[in-house]
Amino acid sequence: MNISIFHRPAIAIWFLIAINIALSCSRQPDISLIIDENIGSPVEHGLAVLTANLDRQNISYETVNSLEQASGSRLLVVGLFSGHGEAAKLAQSSNQTILTKAESLAIWEASDRKKQVWVINGFDDRGLMYALIDAGERINRNPGTANPLTALSTIAESPDVVTRSISIYTMNRAYWESRFYDENYWAEYMDMLAKNRFNTLVVIFGYENAGFLAPSYPYFFNVDGFPEVKMRDITEAEQEKNLKALNRLIEMAHERGLDFKVGIWDHIYRGGVQAGGLTAEELATFDKGHMVDGLHAENLPDYTKAALTKFMQKVPKLDGIQFRMHNESGLKRGEEMALFWSEIITMIKTVSPDFQIDLRAKELPESIIKVASDLGLNFTITTKYWMEQMGLPFHPTHINRENQFDRRHGYADMLRYPKDYKIHWRMWNGGTHRLLLWGSPEYAKRFVASTHLYDGTGFEVNEPLATKMEAQPHKQEPFDILTPPFVYYQYEFERYWHFFQVFGRLGYNPNTPSEVWGFEFEKRFGKQAGELVQKAMHKAGWVLPMIVAACSPYGKFPTTRAWAEKQRYGHLQEYAKAEGSDIQQFASFDTEAKLLIEGGETPKRLPSATSTWFKRTHDELNELIAETEKLAPADNKELFSTLTDLKITANLALYHSHRIPAAVCYRIFKQTNDPHALDDAIRYEKLAIEAWQRIVETAGGVYAPDLMFGMHESVFMGINHHLSGHWRDELSYLKQGLEQLQAERNTLGKTNSPRTAPLYKEASSIPTANQFEIQHQAISNALVNQPINIKASIKAPKGIKWINLRYRSVNQHLDYQTLPMKAEEGSAIYQVEIPANQIDPTFDFMYFIEIMDKERNGFIYPDLEQETPYIIVKLNR
Repeated sequence: MNISIFHRPAIAIWFLIAINIALSCSRQPDISLIIDENIGSPVEHGLAVLTANLDRQNISYETVNSLEQASGSRLLVVGLFSGHGEAAKLAQSSNQTILTKAESLAIWEASDRKKQVWVINGFDDRGLMYALIDAGERINRNPGTANPLTALSTIAESPDVVTRSISIYTMNRAYWESRFYDENYWAEYMDMLAKNRFNTLVVIFGYENAGFLAPSYPYFFNVDGFPEVKMRDITEAEQEKNLKALNRLIEMAHERGLDFKVGIWDHIYRGGVQAGGLTAEELATFDKGHMVDGLHAENLPDYTKAALTKFMQKVPKLDGIQFRMHNESGLKRGEEMALFWSEIITMIKTVSPDFQIDLRAKELPESIIKVASDLGLNFTITTKYWMEQMGLPFHPTHINRENQFDRRHGYADMLRYPKDYKIHWRMWNGGTHRLLLWGSPEYAKRFVASTHLYDGTGFEVNEPLATKMEAQPHKQEPFDILTPPFVYYQYEFERYWHFFQVFGRLGYNPNTPSEVWGFEFEKRFGKQAGELVQKAMHKAGWVLPMIVAACSPYGKFPTTRAWAEKQRYGHLQEYAKAEGSDIQQFASFDTEAKLLIEGGETPKRLPSATSTWFKRTHDELNELIAETEKLAPADNKELFSTLTDLKITANLALYHSHRIPAAVCYRIFKQTNDPHALDDAIRYEKLAIEAWQRIVETAGGVYAPDLMFGMHESVFMGINHHLSGHWRDELSYLKQGLEQLQAERNTLGKTNSPRTAPLYKEASSIPTANQFEIQHQAISNALVNQPINIKASIKAPKGIKWINLRYRSVNQHLDYQTLPMKAEEGSAIYQVEIPANQIDPTFDFMYFIEIMDKERNGFIYPDLEQETPYIIVKLNR
């Protein structure tokens, strides 16, 4: 695809304004836009959005620089909050909220004027751009009014999260270049990001790409002194084209108030995990033109220093680089890695002292952190949020033990005081949500709140379709996710508008009113259908995170191995071994089996309760879908596509609602050898397969027959992974697994003996705080080196058996300690004191409360259904 003609929004907007002035000079305009002189390019973009909406409503306007010049019957004064412009003067003479924070904004009506005057203020260009886009959107929502400014509302907003990032992978050359060279694509994409108040775009070069962009420098230029290091099939003209396109992307981003960073994740290609899970036989079939030759251990540090220096010179407006630090970048653990990073960090500090760097946390050694800190490098450590998946919207209460004592799963032991670095939270949602439509404001709001841990600088999420074409030949034509009859968009990212909306807008302001997306649902689907679809999508948004949290085998940790939307999670024997990925909140299938066999109790959520949650969610979604279909116009392709995805999600919930009891019953069988339990497992497994059959029927011919999002088949940690193909392929594997179960049952023969294994018990309810009367004033701050007293009023209809406080430092390397909470005599007040010597001042502190009633109903407070299920206590040092 050729590079399209590049245009500048600044020229376009002023050209349109000039035409409008000329056409309206013979009559009084509806609105006078009084605009600061010397505005920045983000403000020009915001004005372009505003005036486009005015044009759409046939509202005439003029643009002037002072109130005296304005001839319109209504005035819209646009400018920075401070300075010498008209907007600043009006703000200074009024009692308006003072804007003191970067990106903050205000829209307000000035009083005591002969004409109606609205003021649009921003603390800076980015905040003013957001305000202009907001004003334009509000006017667009209220067409045909005699006074268009009645659509405006008084608002004052400032960002809750400093950095709100979207990241893009470049896993396949053909797919990447189909976007890279299409400026219209980027204009639409970045317009959407700006509208939704993202402020950073990260393009990641080199991530299990089978050698493509490993490293990325030869894709853009050759380096003097290293003639042997080059990409095999690239010409100098193509390198110049790539460099020009990259710099243009950065320019376009800045025009829309976006910072632009790149991730340099591969430094040398040495196979292994960098091959993306492909076997040597599979790699042998690939064209190798994307490979980089001539790089080896001896020249790696010197080449990288020279290439990185040139990259920073050739891409001068780049806002930062994100480095992958560990062995999966091609570096060897130990001396090579330590020397490499010491030299690179020193070089960056010398060449560009204030340049912003993100250091990926995985396996990041203390020695490298110390080098960066001692040099005064402008760096942030970027760490994983919940494995490489989209779990629930809180940092896991307890990560899996396989990675508890290293820096891989989450924040590990890095949240220490005194602080030597800043933390940035990266959610690898691309390992979970790749294809289906997703959006949940409540999820996004809770996630955003959790990124303030350790005064986090913000968050990064993967774009939808993040791993599309991963592990495919680099010259293979990209596929279309939907078959032609069902396509309703120009670019595939457009169908995920609500995903971008909830993370962007709620990242900026968690109190963003629901009308922002409510209007969009109504515009696309109609008022009644829009309300139903909105409700269904928000409910469906919890299904995938719950699958990851409660059902995921640990072998599904990596993004490039897991896909909760499409994977069955192996045969039942494999599925039944899973612990989930928050082992403090969720009991395993094996644990519930043991409790049924041996007795006992746990406050953790049992699989049977999670099964009930999935079944209820399925039923509620089905009801909303059925109501929508009664109202749905037959020719609305977007509505049909949306309902298809909701049906798939609902049936995923139904699948897990049946497979969970199948797993528990199978574990009962393995512990008792009672064939009756295996019969139970087979019965539930058949129901799970029926649910999967519904997914296949729903997806049918809507989705492409081969959804290439990764390896077609490979084995990792003993589990088969299928990241391409279709749901129907998984169905065939499920049927094979059922045959294995039946064969296992046949070896036991017929049995007339009485049942010895306990029956699986379906949960009639889901444990919630409503089952108990709990009142607790959370401890948010405490003095260092002092004990902490925890009190709570707790009652249970069945009576309290015991209550325990669980606590630890905010350090994932640690297990939780336990102290019993004792009731005050004659009271429902339970309390306990944590001794000062058990509170490490090096870290903040966290706790939660476990409750058991006299009928073995357990619960953990706070309630994960409503909030983060633990409380963080910030120690005042």
